[in-house]
Amino acid sequence: MNKRFSIHDWQANQIKQRLTEHTVNFTKDDMATLHNSGKLVKADDDGKDHTYIFKGDLKEQGFDAGLKAAGGFSDEEFDDITSRDIGDPFPLAADDYTGDTEMSRKASDLIKKLREDYRNMSDKELDIFSSEMIEHFLNNTAAQARAKVFFARTEL
Repeated sequence: MNKRFSIHDWQANQIKQRLTEHTVNFTKDDMATLHNSGKLVKADDDGKDHTYIFKGDLKEQGFDAGLKAAGGFSDEEFDDITSRDIGDPFPLAADDYTGDTEMSRKASDLIKKLREDYRNMSDKELDIFSSEMIEHFLNNTAAQARAKVFFARTEL
């Protein structure tokens, strides 16, 4: 007696024969090559070459959506923020943002006082307070540029 032919069994067998799962290990140099040239050829365990292609900067994908969500902005507010020409995105040298300057000392003193004040706040009060402070501080282009740098570093 012959076994009945099943197209589904045949297709599953064909796929199983063609597809073999491999773990591919990439070195830092491999990743640099892939990122810089957008293409990397690497041999599998059997010596067969496989081409890997990198399409775009994954770190930047969804940045605007993440920033919009994190800030709780409406479409109109976000369009207004992102359409502004802030000029030089880094208006001050990197050293001007940190270090022992008069302004950084004033900021540190204020932060210390705020931390003392909001220790007694409930979670809800702290959320409201923080949101108000963020809106206040982001009301200038240098702060907006700095926020973009912060969110880019945290990959939001």
